[in-house]
Amino acid sequence: MGIDLETLRPTGKSMIIDCVQSAGIDVSEWSFRKSDGRSVSRPQSNGGYCYEWSFRSADISTLLLCVWWEGLHVDSQGRVCFSENLRAYADTLIQQLEKDPKNRNRTIKDPRINRAQHFSTTVQLAYMSTTPVRVVIVTGPVRERETEDERAKHDRATGRQLDDQPWFVESFEEETGAFSLVRGNSAPLGVVAETAGVEEIPMQLEIAVVSDPPVVDQFATNERPDTYIYNGVQRYRDPSVRRRVLERSGGVCELTEVPGFLMANGGVYLETHHIIPLSEGGADTVENVIALTADAHRQAHFGVDRDEIRTRCFEIVTGRISRWDELSQRTLL
Repeated sequence: MGIDLETLRPTGKSMIIDCVQSAGIDVSEWSFRKSDGRSVSRPQSNGGYCYEWSFRSADISTLLLCVWWEGLHVDSQGRVCFSENLRAYADTLIQQLEKDPKNRNRTIKDPRINRAQHFSTTVQLAYMSTTPVRVVIVTGPVRERETEDERAKHDRATGRQLDDQPWFVESFEEETGAFSLVRGNSAPLGVVAETAGVEEIPMQLEIAVVSDPPVVDQFATNERPDTYIYNGVQRYRDPSVRRRVLERSGGVCELTEVPGFLMANGGVYLETHHIIPLSEGGADTVENVIALTADAHRQAHFGVDRDEIRTRCFEIVTGRISRWDELSQRTLL
């Protein structure tokens, strides 16, 4: 017999910062503005975080998704499920906004686009690494479009609570972005992680937990624009991606395993590289960014075997994220 969905309807409205913290994700960054690092008086109301739809811990061992109670359903096996396609939602939203006369300069600044894309890549990461996810169940009026006044208020939720049960991504379609979440701590069929021969964790991953000296990249001293243009549409960069990738590297090139060189200021120098360039529609996420030496970075862009390097970079990043999760779980035991 399946569960009664009514029992999962939130009876109260917890603050999202409390849900995120209770899931095991550090919320210290909420005390500062994303744009300039200035402190804020009310971290729980920090607009750079509290309206997001998905969250990840710095080491990517904890993944949190916000799903609408109105979108839940019980399948034929009596399991609670949530099926959606946030990638398609973002693409449709871009197409709709491009047609709006207000956007005739083709500059779109709708935060829902980045939120949907981040949600989709978080789901994909959980699926690839078979990592259980935590879920915040939200209830309230669901609307496809928002007026300017509604968008200013942001929070449409009338109820919100962190589910006490883990969920898993049962399916994720690489080509379309469609996915299905299932409530319960079961591994997705057909996506069992390889465990044989994975007794040793690479040394650089162990170093990455306490990265000392600090690892910096080519943007440490040169300012990088907060936005970029793709297909005529302005999009925003996630300022935490570079930092998280450099921490993951532990100061060692993720492609060649050559250590970065020591800088005069005491830092270790590597360069961050978007595997699929932003100009080609690549995502500004840790799954699409790798830390390389300067020479390996140039080869990734201009080498005769750059296509093979791109494929190898994806394989390396996927494996390192999975192993990072394993290491994180071991340190908790």
